[in-house]
Amino acid sequence: MVKQTAEFDWLSVIGKCLAYLCLEQAKREDPDKFKTLANKVEFLRGMGLSQDDAAYAAGSNPASVSVQLSKQRAKKGMKRAKKTKR
Repeated sequence: MVKQTAEFDWLSVIGKCLAYLCLEQAKREDPDKFKTLANKVEFLRGMGLSQDDAAYAAGSNPASVSVQLSKQRAKKGMKRAKKTKR
């Protein structure tokens, strides 16, 4: 019998699980705020997760999240440009 010793960062796993549970609770309290993937990822990033980890926890993948976030930033940029032209 061979002993397998693997160093594993359990604190990271626990932190990611807690962030996911916080997201689920926040979705129950205010479902309209978390309709978009970008909002979910921003919430999870605020909880300390990396963008890649937040993407997986939100039920997506990092590439899709990058596209969604860039679209959201572009949309905000257009709104700001309209406000300054007035």
